[in-house]
Amino acid sequence: MNRYMKRPLQKLLLLLTLGILLQACSKDDGYFRERPGTDPGEKAAPYSNGFFVITEGSYGQTAGTINFYAYGADTIVTRAYEKANPGKVTANPSLANTLQFASLYNQKLYLVSKMNGPMLRLDARTLKEEARYNQESSNWRSLIGIKENQGLVSAADGVYAIDLKTLGVEYKLTSVSAVNTGDMLKEGNYVYLLQSNGAKIIDASNYSFVKGFANINRGFARTPNGKVWAATGSRLIAIDKNLDTAGIALPVSIGSFGLDAPTRITASTKENAVFYHSGSAIYKYAEGHAASLNQPFITISESPFMVYGAVRYDRNKDYLVVNGIKGYGGLAGINFLLIYNASTGALVKKVTYGNDGSVVDFNHIYFPELAVFY
Repeated sequence: MNRYMKRPLQKLLLLLTLGILLQACSKDDGYFRERPGTDPGEKAAPYSNGFFVITEGSYGQTAGTINFYAYGADTIVTRAYEKANPGKVTANPSLANTLQFASLYNQKLYLVSKMNGPMLRLDARTLKEEARYNQESSNWRSLIGIKENQGLVSAADGVYAIDLKTLGVEYKLTSVSAVNTGDMLKEGNYVYLLQSNGAKIIDASNYSFVKGFANINRGFARTPNGKVWAATGSRLIAIDKNLDTAGIALPVSIGSFGLDAPTRITASTKENAVFYHSGSAIYKYAEGHAASLNQPFITISESPFMVYGAVRYDRNKDYLVVNGIKGYGGLAGINFLLIYNASTGALVKKVTYGNDGSVVDFNHIYFPELAVFY
């Protein structure tokens, strides 16, 4: 047989060998049994194309958890944290704490609980738990990332610097009061803190005190022009890059559940506009246009319905995301996720999940508190 006749035979043998190898792989590791069209990245990162709904849980009954909404879906994935971490919960053993806050920083999702609960760090794309910090006595409020491996956590007795890898507390800040501290926001070279005796601004590099505002008791959100927004309740306050303020009176006040709950203020990243809710009404203030506050931007039509937690702006889609329940008792098992277009106010999606509310069923009572976005 000459060399020209050998080449087709060699090609045939090569194809047969490859077919045998592929068949063996499909039997052994299951990789080739994935459904046609499956993106391997989707399998590795199931929680990357949507947003998280942080839930309080029911005190003493169930731990708070993470639900997940995939963009465009007609349902919500409930208890995604437990599915990713079998046998684990976000609470202490007695379930006597409440998951109250979460933040995303460098592809990590940080969870913070009040009343002696743990702090957790998860891989945001898979929700796999990577670190947990328990302190015998604690009352955490919120957490933000500041540097590559350092963040700040607010608490009922002040503000602490923490190691973002271990979540261990490094030291307590002495530049601000050791009082109840809630919402925090980093903008430029400053960190804004909400304390029981007013808002404080500290330097982001060394945490030294810069300025305080005794009358501000709600905050914070930022708009594209670099302004940070806060409130006195009846007035919306803009803090500019020079730390000067300007305010506008509100026809309907911004409510508050206290410093241990997320702020009710959120802001657009598309336009210089701030949103807040009061009951079933959501107001939108377009900076410089006082008339935009004359009537609600959105009036939620579901009834009975109560916004639970805080309305949040989704910069990925220009959405306003509202979490709610039908009421307390058995009705708390009827959960809502409402998504509105933040530019027009039109309802984009309504998802109802849980049970029918006829009985108190703690398996379906989540108390959805806060939406968190990439």
